[in-house]
Amino acid sequence: MRGIFKRVILLVALAGCGKEPVAPVVLEEGFVIASSADIAALSQRGGPAYIINGDLQIVGSSLVALTGLEGLKRVEGSVEIWFNDRLESLAGLEGLESVGAGLGPADAPPPLPAPVAGKAAHVVEGLLIFENKALCSLKGLENLASLSGGLALVRNESLTFLTDMPQLVAIEGSVDIWYNDSLQSLEGLHYLANVRDFLEVSGNGALHSLAGLRGVSHVGADLIISNNALLPQAEVRAFAEQMVAQGFAGAVIVEGNGTRR
Repeated sequence: MRGIFKRVILLVALAGCGKEPVAPVVLEEGFVIASSADIAALSQRGGPAYIINGDLQIVGSSLVALTGLEGLKRVEGSVEIWFNDRLESLAGLEGLESVGAGLGPADAPPPLPAPVAGKAAHVVEGLLIFENKALCSLKGLENLASLSGGLALVRNESLTFLTDMPQLVAIEGSVDIWYNDSLQSLEGLHYLANVRDFLEVSGNGALHSLAGLRGVSHVGADLIISNNALLPQAEVRAFAEQMVAQGFAGAVIVEGNGTRR
């Protein structure tokens, strides 16, 4: 009997190994997260793998991390992470592979407020991380592979480093990195090769190098690198000249950066 029992267990195990992966659950509306209870409710609805066919807003919470969102695979609209004063990391988003696939082409996007008076504004959709006072890194986004609408990192005063995103080689939108006072490096974006629209890095007082953008070979709209006090202007000009040599034809604005060589 014991031998028969073992064979039955083995057959059940082998049958289980042959099962197809379960398709993610599609949630047909956007969600707003303001508490751990909201995360728990979303996780319960989505199960081990799910897609949000709308926007995900994480706003005004007291969350320290995003633990509980591990089942989230795709967000077809924007992911907006705003005004979370205690949020220290994005841990919990490790399963996130795609943001903004349902946004479509940005032929005439509604603009964000211009960062400097008189300057053309751009980018509003995609992945927006804005005014999270305690956020010190983008850890949790390591598996992000597809990003449409753009990437905006704005006024995250404790953001010191990004995170390694080896699958993110193209952004179908703009990249805006503005006024992150502690940001020292853009490493983590060094796999990025193609930016469909604008590329702007402005007002980051601790940024001392553009080495994290070394993989970028195409920018589809303007290139703006300005008012980064520790970023050597000579390095900025060299980066712009390299882009032009590779065929870049947009406007170039490089001003107000540091004088250190």
